[in-house]
Amino acid sequence: MSFLLSKVNVGVFWLLIAIATDVLSTFYSAKGNGLVNKLDQGIALVLYIISFACAAYALKFMQAGILYVLWSGVGVIATALLAKTFLGQHIDLAGWIGIGFIVVGLTIIAQFSNIDV
Repeated sequence: MSFLLSKVNVGVFWLLIAIATDVLSTFYSAKGNGLVNKLDQGIALVLYIISFACAAYALKFMQAGILYVLWSGVGVIATALLAKTFLGQHIDLAGWIGIGFIVVGLTIIAQFSNIDV
């Protein structure tokens, strides 16, 4: 049980919330069509604020470099999949190859880094 409550896991928990709210904020911002749809942009703004607050709290438990790599990498993948699925946005072969490199990079960090993630 102590593993579930470790400092690293607390940081990862808050980081996952930061990632989820960041991805959703980008989704709502895209739905907002610039600043045309004020409601969607308002939701995006609130989600961005929550995302940054959660990331800031996660920094209490994680190193900044690792947090940012995970936040940006997982966020890119999730945003691309969400945009493709729900917004009908097309990702070309080069985009998918780049996303593949991100996945490989995240895997290397998670599996081989001396830093607990």
